[in-house]
Amino acid sequence: MRSKQLVALLLAVLALSAILTTRNMHMLNTALQQSDTDLDTSASSTELNDGWIHVCMCSDDPDFRPAVVSIRSSVASAAQPERLVFHFITTPELAKRFWRMSKLQLPGIRIEVHSDTEFQDAIQSRISFRQTSGRKVLASAFNFAPFYLPLFLSSSSETFSTETKRLLYMDADTLILGDLGKLFDMDLKGKPCAAVPYCNQRLKHYINFRVLLELGYTGIDPESCIANRGLVLIDLDVWTKLQITESIEQFLEAYRTADKDLWVSGMSQPPWLLAMNGNYENLGDDWNCNGLGRDTMDKVEADQLRSHGFTKDMLHSLRVQEGYRGGISPYVATCSSEAKLLHYNGAMKPWLLDSATLEIPVCTMPNNLIAYNFHWIQELNTGPMADGHINYKFVTCADIWSLYLADDLLASPTEHEQDALYQEKQQDSKKWANKITQDREKEAARKKREQEQKIKLPGGFVAGQQVIASHDISVRGKVIVRKGVKGVVQGASANHPIAERLNVFFTERSDSRKIRSINVLPFELQELPKEEKDSLKNQHSDMGANLLSGEHVKSEGVKKDELSRK
Repeated sequence: MRSKQLVALLLAVLALSAILTTRNMHMLNTALQQSDTDLDTSASSTELNDGWIHVCMCSDDPDFRPAVVSIRSSVASAAQPERLVFHFITTPELAKRFWRMSKLQLPGIRIEVHSDTEFQDAIQSRISFRQTSGRKVLASAFNFAPFYLPLFLSSSSETFSTETKRLLYMDADTLILGDLGKLFDMDLKGKPCAAVPYCNQRLKHYINFRVLLELGYTGIDPESCIANRGLVLIDLDVWTKLQITESIEQFLEAYRTADKDLWVSGMSQPPWLLAMNGNYENLGDDWNCNGLGRDTMDKVEADQLRSHGFTKDMLHSLRVQEGYRGGISPYVATCSSEAKLLHYNGAMKPWLLDSATLEIPVCTMPNNLIAYNFHWIQELNTGPMADGHINYKFVTCADIWSLYLADDLLASPTEHEQDALYQEKQQDSKKWANKITQDREKEAARKKREQEQKIKLPGGFVAGQQVIASHDISVRGKVIVRKGVKGVVQGASANHPIAERLNVFFTERSDSRKIRSINVLPFELQELPKEEKDSLKNQHSDMGANLLSGEHVKSEGVKKDELSRK
């Protein structure tokens, strides 16, 4: 048995060595050798076979990099890696490809791949997507598959049986820095599962309790802490006895049929939280350093940073900006230095970020990775505190994740990626991942418009000002805008000296032409009376808020025949 263990460990070392750059390779190998030294070799073959650590992941993403990073980091951090068996649940199309990939990228690691179209379709039929749900990728059946793990494993697993009492589920966007063996063997004290509570957010942030009460559900505290589903240890007997999966299905049906949103900002997390209703054992805070893929921190979370001495200048040095209602953007994680699990939940996944995106989540450097080389490091001292000076060393959260990555071959294109639905999901995921950059660009454009609106134009008008035609306006002797027609000043005329004309977008014109951007002389306009401004917005709602803010597409104002008024 000892020789088999050594062979498995050697293969795992070779696989993990391949993922590192030369400067980091030696250190990881040393860590793996240390796990071999600490290994209890007195266990018999029978005891080890009865003591599998079943680790489950579910995904329909053809980009296997997240799952590979989770598996590699788990093996590197395990005291007894030979106990680990990874169950990857995916689509039938991806199952074969993942199996082939695992033989090349994860040799010596026990991996079982599961797929079942019937189960997958049955789960998908229960899912309803609404605009308030967030990213479309969250509507995948594999976001809900963790509630049905025994169904997938029982039909195709070589290690799972009726004797299996526990399963450990973890999201594919996690990175493990602790020993999963110690976690797997913990006392659950009769609870159906164990997870990590997160009290910076409360259940009321996700659940519409008015709708919940209307549906007849009581006894759920809106102030209770949420728990993150990124890592869950499940006692199969207790979970089944309490009918947790059936309860989740009931909440999914209530969400689907309710006239109003029962929950927001999530798909699988809210019904799981409602079904558990706080009945879970605490894994410990160090097993869920989360938010590493989020683009924002709300005011409560940001105020905690400020209370620890993080000033505005310090946050700027981390490329973090103050945002909406006291929040900040992007996310700042200080839990990562001591964490046993890093959870990249949120839209800004490391493998989706554009290289040009600089404002990305930052993490304190993990203590067991301090000897590694990172591309960007920022050291901060928060100054005198009640417990003395606190020194932080920050790196990008994405850089930590990349340590366990070999190359981009794991994301090579497949026929599956040509599917229109997949392309839509990928584009949506990319949009959310790089949303922070897009938001900054929009904010810069908004400030630019505000500055432009402060500049006095001919006649004392300003961009965005609501006006009314003071008399009939003609082009080549033909009346095109009648006296009294309302409009919005878009700016100075593009084809005439700034002292001459204004470009105005009118709500209507008298001839058959559709273009309503007209160049006029200042005396042809007058400011719209205050009492009529609200009616302009209501009467012309088809123009939307963009008309009143001066954001209408200005291409309509550069047609040569419209600008050549004689």
